[in-house]
Parts: sequence; structure tokens; C-alpha cells
Amino acid sequence: MDQVEVIFKDSQYCRKCPSCRRQIRCDTLQELANVFAGVDGQAFRSCLKCRSKRAGKNQTGVSQSAGFDLDAGYDTHEELVEAVSAFLKQHDDHKFDLTAQPLKIKATLSSTCCIDNDVSIGACAVSTDGDLQRRVAMMLRSDIFDCSGYYFHLQHAHERRDGAKFSFSCPASVDDRPAERDPSTIQRYTVQKQYFECHGEFYISFSKANASATVMYEHIGHTESRKFHMTDEVRNYIRSHKYLSPRQIYRNLLQMTSVSDFEKPEAHVITRKQVYNFCISLTQGEWHRDVDDFKSAQLLVAEQDGYELLGGLQEPGILLAFVTPCFTDSQKFDRAKMTEVFIDATFGTNRHGFELYCVLTEYDLVSLPLSYLLLDTRGIQEDGKRGSRLTTWLIELRNAGLMPKWVHTDKDFAGIISFLPTHTDIL
Repeated sequence: MDQVEVIFKDSQYCRKCPSCRRQIRCDTLQELANVFAGVDGQAFRSCLKCRSKRAGKNQTGVSQSAGFDLDAGYDTHEELVEAVSAFLKQHDDHKFDLTAQPLKIKATLSSTCCIDNDVSIGACAVSTDGDLQRRVAMMLRSDIFDCSGYYFHLQHAHERRDGAKFSFSCPASVDDRPAERDPSTIQRYTVQKQYFECHGEFYISFSKANASATVMYEHIGHTESRKFHMTDEVRNYIRSHKYLSPRQIYRNLLQMTSVSDFEKPEAHVITRKQVYNFCISLTQGEWHRDVDDFKSAQLLVAEQDGYELLGGLQEPGILLAFVTPCFTDSQKFDRAKMTEVFIDATFGTNRHGFELYCVLTEYDLVSLPLSYLLLDTRGIQEDGKRGSRLTTWLIELRNAGLMPKWVHTDKDFAGIISFLPTHTDIL
């Protein structure tokens, strides 16, 4: 072995592997030489672990990490988080077992998947902006922290022919364990950190060819990582910007760590979930009325001036409809002038998965919302379950005096379109 490459530090011989960029530490020079040598004594630049991985790929044509416990594609960020959280909750009890096999997860994010409001995976994959790709990778790392309870350190990022790849490792892995000092010289003020043979690795690879990203996770469960606390600076920033969305606040914090006076280590490891929970704690008193979400929503609507619940459209956990002051204030808004209405729909609006429908009208060249309906029929087994309830909603509005001449819908309103031929008198 070339002695120039070897460093003697903390009573151990050290050499850096150029492939995985880890410092390989051994007690004797001979042990270190064996790590960088083959069976026949031939010297190699890469360590034994890296050579074993390459050998596995050459023999099978695929990586040894093939055979995943969870392997699926996702079109939305919410689907990814829900699927990974549910899988790890079922299969990882956070108890270390040396004989256990690592849990292996592969998630392919489509080009339409949005990690942030204005950042799609497709745009990020083909982008030449390294800072953007790094920011998305860090957000996904924080999502894995929320889902699994394990925090992964960024080891390195490199540009491949087909796109950037970010490699992370579990800091509790013995592979990343620093050299131990003489215990008699250590004055310890905190609990000694635990290390495990967890083989924790986490990769995010962007593909320009497919305009997609692949997330690969491999880990043996053990004690969860310490949850990083929020500093006073971060809390004060969130308080002063509480009217922004939690997503926007989280994004701003990530961007500000490089230019602000925040404690950078703390700000970098704050997760999206921590920001969301703190934002909720600040604003909860403004909208939370009851432990039951449905009843809380009913009470909140009833408190607002001009808002009224539609009596026949209140099914707990299924249906909630109400009208706005633009509809109830007949003196200010003449319903005879509401000759043209628009019906729009949005899906997956909250964590319960409700669909949101809205009836709007054009009044003196201004668009006004007249009524909203929240609907979730996934747990109902009956024909026409969506169309019948939407029709009831429109009948209630007609009986209350809404008689338009023209109704505009889009392709998401197929349920109503199919129901109208037998109810031509609805509108």
C-alpha cells in the first residue's frame, strides 16, 4: 500500500476510499491493506464494500438491492408520504435486530409529481439548476425523516449522464462511526450515542430521459433519531409569517439558512411536519371548535355572518354544504341577475381526502362564490352515490331561488352530466 495515502490518527490507520468517500479506519496497517486488496493480494483504490457492490451488479445485471419490499410509482407527493408512512409503521418497530434483513423501498416519482407548489419532478429532473435539485432532495430527505423517524446525512452529490444523484447515510450506522478516543479522557455531558449495524442508505436519483426521480431506501430498524428542536429564531420567524402557508414558510426557511443568522445546523434539519405542527398551534384557536372535525367545521360555518349550512346536506364524514353571503344577501345581490353559473371541482383538498365543489356566478363582471360542498363517497357502496348527492345540492340551490339560464361545467363534473338527462328540471 502507498504509505502517502495513509493517515495515522487517534491510534488508528486511516485511508479515504475515492468511491464512497468514507474514511476507512483500522487498528493495524495490515488490516487496512487487506480492505484495499483482493484475495490474491492485488491492490485496489476502492474499499472492499464498494468492490462487493460492483461485483453484485456485474453478476446479475442489476444492483444487489433489487427485490424491494415496497416498489411503486407515485403521481403526487401526498401519495408518496402516505404509502411510505403506512409501510414503515407496519414493518418497522424501531427495535434493532442484527439478524433482520434491511427494509428496501423504491419509489418512482412521475414528472407531474409536485414536491413544492411550483416545482414539479419533471422540471427539476431536466433542470440545470443544481441548487433547485439539492433543495428538492433535502425536502424528500425531511419527508423520509417524518415517515421513518430516521435522519439521514447527505454524503455526496454527483452529476451522472442521465441526471443528478444524491446519496445519504444513517449517522447511527457503524460505517459512519468516528474513531473512539480513550474513554478515560472523555468528560461526557450527554448520553453516549448508539451505533448499529443498520446499513442505512438513502438515494435520490433524477432522470432527464424519463423526467422522473427515483427514491431508494434501505435500512434495518433501530432507535429513532433525535427530533431536532426549533430555535427561538425559527419560532419567531414562523410567528411573524403565520399567514403564509406552512409549505411556503418551510421553503423560505430552507432558502434562508445560507444567508440568515439562524443556527444553520438546526434550520437545515427542521422537517416540514415540524413547521406544519407549529403553524397549526399558532392558528388553531381561530378555526378549531370541536375534537370531531366534521362538527368543528359545522360550528365554524355557523359562526360566520352570512354563511348558512344547507340542512339536507349534512352527512357526518360524507357531506357538508353551505352557502355564502353572496347568496344569502338578496338585497345586495339580486338573484335574478345570476343568469350564468359555473360549477368547478377540486380533489384531494385535505388529509381526509374530501372533494371540494363550488358554484360561482358572474355578477357585474365579477365572479362570486355562491355555495361550497365537501364530499367523500369512497366508503359508500351504492350506485350513483356522487351524482345523487350533487343533484340534491343543486336542487337545494334551485329551491332557494337560484334559476340560471346557462350552466358551465368541466370534465370533472361527469357525475352531474350523466345525471341531468333524467332531471332536466333541476336548473
